[in-house]
Amino acid sequence: MTDYPSELDALIERIFPGAEEQAARKEIFGLGEHEIAVIKELEQKLASREPALVDALYDYLGKFQGISAVFDDPSRMESIRQQQRDYFSEFITSNLDEEYVRKRVRAGVIQQSHQLRLRWFLGSFAFYLDRLLPEVLQLAEGDTERLTEYYRVLTRLAMFDIALTVSAFVHADREELRVFSTVFETNLEGVVIADLHGVILHGNKSVTAVTGYTPQEIIGKSLRALHADSTQGAFDEILATVQAGGQWQGETILKRHSGEEFPSWMNVTGAKDGKGVVTHVIVEFSDITTFKQTQEALVNRTDELARSNRELEQFAYVASHDLQEPLRMVASYTQLLARRYKDNLDEDANEFIHYAVDGAMRMQALINDLLMISRVGTRGKPLQPCESGLALEHALINLRMAIAESGATVTHDEMPRVVADVSQLTQLLQNLIGNALKFHGGEKPQIHIGAVRRNDEWVVSVRDNGIGISPEFFDRIFVIFQRLHGKQEYPGTGIGLAVCKKIVERHGGAIWVESESGKGATFLFTLSAAPKAKE
Repeated sequence: MTDYPSELDALIERIFPGAEEQAARKEIFGLGEHEIAVIKELEQKLASREPALVDALYDYLGKFQGISAVFDDPSRMESIRQQQRDYFSEFITSNLDEEYVRKRVRAGVIQQSHQLRLRWFLGSFAFYLDRLLPEVLQLAEGDTERLTEYYRVLTRLAMFDIALTVSAFVHADREELRVFSTVFETNLEGVVIADLHGVILHGNKSVTAVTGYTPQEIIGKSLRALHADSTQGAFDEILATVQAGGQWQGETILKRHSGEEFPSWMNVTGAKDGKGVVTHVIVEFSDITTFKQTQEALVNRTDELARSNRELEQFAYVASHDLQEPLRMVASYTQLLARRYKDNLDEDANEFIHYAVDGAMRMQALINDLLMISRVGTRGKPLQPCESGLALEHALINLRMAIAESGATVTHDEMPRVVADVSQLTQLLQNLIGNALKFHGGEKPQIHIGAVRRNDEWVVSVRDNGIGISPEFFDRIFVIFQRLHGKQEYPGTGIGLAVCKKIVERHGGAIWVESESGKGATFLFTLSAAPKAKE
């Protein structure tokens, strides 16, 4: 037996007639014990001829226009032909029991689920009877009374059979319509159905919530009644597009029952008949007022945040710049005191002067780094196609003394062409390579700069054999002033990686680290790929 989807089985159970209804239907069509006896007689006499009749029907179904128009897939068409073959091979049976009724109900439900039309089923039934009745005529052997009885019983059996199948087909169709109707009515968007002239025939419950019209009030109105005066012309074009078989969706301005206008997202499609001809216009729409307000507030908030960031960066730049001169003066005079009175002061005084000089110099380093990080956003140059190899070359030149002192080996892949601010890219590479030189542990630094293409961007990496970083610190190291080691062990201000992150973010990329403690670290960042330079 063919396995059908559980949804269809559940539907069959819901519409299956009970024992009382089955008995009532047999009584209506006059199928009593006498008629069943006649059917049994025909069943026995036609047993040898039945296969040929069904085979003829099978061949006919392969040529029948109704099925070939529905199924382009040969395997599906073969399945339907086989189902009908099984159906009619069981037509003449004296067992008009529950199983017989169930098969007829199932046949109706399955045919509806395949979107076959009733005329196809009735046409195949007519073809079968056309081939069956001449056989019955021969069985009567000239006995007019017997022939009349055969025809009477076969007619009643056919009507009973057709009624079972068609009733199941209609029930399944009605169930499908009920589901569609529920979806239509409970849709959160307003939905109206109109004719090709734009006259509204039906509206769901959400129409009231969106427009203020009740579903009853909306019927008979033109779709233009829902549109603001400013969009009438545009809607005429939309309607013409849909009438021609097209579709439209987008933002427009609609009008409520009160006359208030509101922004709406609208989708307009055409409902087509079996021949593909547009018969109705379906309009779905929603009120996007809240969305637009939220969007506008978000834009305003983003603008305010950007302005605040610019002001903050400008403040940091100005403050750091203005602090430079007095701090230089403090550092200079403190150093002068140390040189001039070093031998004239006691040990405590010398120590105090040393602390003052050291503090002033560290403050200068912090201010310089603050200036550097503020300049990323305020003093950056436009991003444009450039050779990252040039930026790497400049970074290595700036670090040549540190490379020589540490005995480091620095290698690199062929560097790609990217979209960047060359000076900031130089600073980025210099900071990352500088960190690799600084945190090398006991071994001589081995540093490699690589580049791998990934879709429309390049992933650049700086790999070292240094002390590494534990995974729990991966996020923390990119935060300004965050240090994992004391300044006595590894000097610095804790701003370098924060500068790197800010530079990469300005370039629209991402930066991250891959490492294990004691096993070196690889810093990676992405940059947009640039088109190849014209030769």
